[in-house]
Parts: sequence; C-alpha cells; structure tokens
Amino acid sequence: MKKILSGNSLKVLAVASMTVDHVGAVLFPSQIWMRCVGRLAFVIYAFLIAEGYFHTHNVKKYMGRLGFLAIVSEIPFDLVFHHTFVYWGSQNVFFTLFLGLVGLYLMDRIKLRLQPQFWFCALIPVAAMCLAAGLLQCDYRYYGILVITLFYMARDYRWAAFGGIAVIQVWMGWIQSFGIAALIPIALYNGKKGNGGKLLQWIFYFYYPVHLLIIYGIWRYAG
Repeated sequence: MKKILSGNSLKVLAVASMTVDHVGAVLFPSQIWMRCVGRLAFVIYAFLIAEGYFHTHNVKKYMGRLGFLAIVSEIPFDLVFHHTFVYWGSQNVFFTLFLGLVGLYLMDRIKLRLQPQFWFCALIPVAAMCLAAGLLQCDYRYYGILVITLFYMARDYRWAAFGGIAVIQVWMGWIQSFGIAALIPIALYNGKKGNGGKLLQWIFYFYYPVHLLIIYGIWRYAG
C-alpha cells in the first residue's frame, strides 16, 4: 500500500471531520450523519499526538502548547455546547490530548528507571491520566487516553494497534464505531510532516477555538 498522506494532510482531514461534527451538533442536530463523519477526527488527532511525541525535540514545549490551547479553548467550548462561559461538567478535547501526552511522557520516564520485568509499572501514569480524564469529564474520557497510548505503544505493530482501537471504538457505541474509518487514512501516513512550517502548525492549533466561536455566533444569530 503506497503511503501518500503526510501529517499535515491528516490534520486537514481531522479538521474537516471535526468541523462537520460540530456544525451538525449545534446547527443541525437531527443530521446524525454529520456526527458520524465527525467520529474520524479524534482517532486521527490521537494518532498525531502519539506521532508528535515520538518526533518532538522538546516534549515539554509540546505539552505546554496543548495545555495552553486547552485553557484558551474552554470558554468557546462551553459557549457552544453548554451556552455559558464556564461549565465544569465537561472539558474540551484538548485536555484529553494534553493528558494523553503527559501519560506517554511519564510512562517513558518511569520505564527508563525500571528493569524490563517491571516495565508494566510504567502503565501507572497512564491509568492516572485515565482517572483524571474521567474526573474532569474530558471529551472521550479514559477511552481517549487509551487510544493515544495504544497508538504509541504499538507504533511498530500498526495493525495490532488498529485492531485494539477498533475494539475501543465499538465499545464506545455505534456512532463512535464510525471512527474506525479513520484508520484508513492513518494507514496511508508516510511518516513525513508535510509542508507549511510553524505558521500552519499554529493555524491548526487555533482553528479549534476560533471555529467554535464562529459556530456559536451563527447559533446566536440564527436563534
């Protein structure tokens, strides 16, 4: 199978899927097909977090960017989905991505200090991040952490990762099972970042809160 998609190509696909999902959820709630299309987004983002962690030269800056975007995006997220500036009952997906990345970092740090027969103990921070995602009511909760972790741990066994992630998606429910379709473009990933540089990177980051504010503005005007 020829690998034709770069990391940036996957990001474009994830952004498009996410946009369809959010427009459907807020403006066209009866159009379930839009929510189904949107299930591809998180699986792709989870894969990109695992790949980003593997390739990054500075994981702490990477975590800092995700944490910053999680905080910046929370008010737009609450406005769109809960119609209030602050809602503590759920947190946006950037918190999930941030916790997943922290889990990978801590897992590797602990693994370096352990004998191979005790490597299973390195999963403790992953379990802690799953618990944190549940307590904070982050998007995708512990499922999201598990998907990110599985993509990373089975990076050299891609089809095994795909099988495990497919099981998780089905376990989450019939709509979430459409996320399995995201494994097709991921299988076409060529390992390259793609063109665009830092500017495109920040456009991808800030698209999330900006598009939420635009959707909220349309909802307010249309309402």
